[in-house]
Amino acid sequence: MSGVPYRVWTGREWTTLDVAALGDEAVVVPNVAAIVYRGATRREILLQRRDKPGEAVRGRWEVPGGRWRAGESAVDAIIREVREETGIELLAVSAAAERMEAEPSIAFGIARPLAVVTGIDGAYPSLHVVFECMGDGDPRAAPGETADPAWVALEDVRQTAIDDPGAFVWHTRAMLTAVGVIPSP
Repeated sequence: MSGVPYRVWTGREWTTLDVAALGDEAVVVPNVAAIVYRGATRREILLQRRDKPGEAVRGRWEVPGGRWRAGESAVDAIIREVREETGIELLAVSAAAERMEAEPSIAFGIARPLAVVTGIDGAYPSLHVVFECMGDGDPRAAPGETADPAWVALEDVRQTAIDDPGAFVWHTRAMLTAVGVIPSP
């Protein structure tokens, strides 16, 4: 797979970046993301700061997540991403995947998470398959990828969204709005 130039929003400005392509056609790679609540009380969520060098969104708050790898179930992908980025083992995932077969040896899966698409209106789209999850434990950073992972009280998340909307990576803001954690802009 090679790259082709495409218009991308950095969160502050439009720029042109090479994105994944097959031939001269840009390919959208699905991502998984987790809104992880601490325990059953759902009073805190797991946030981390983006820490990839050179990224326009470095230092902003985000939820754990990343690219969905070929051969993984959606649930396996989200469990892996949360573990890699924070060290947290998930206790529950909101949408158990159901395996079905259209014909013998032609399987497909059905999961019922939330889908959030950013980068619409002519920009390179980003598809995020969002799971609400439950976890617990002491998160740890993955230097060069994530920093300052922490359990954050929902009220603090809501207040930050009001006081400093730019504190979040834009797709995280969209996800938190979609599940009702923060108010619509």
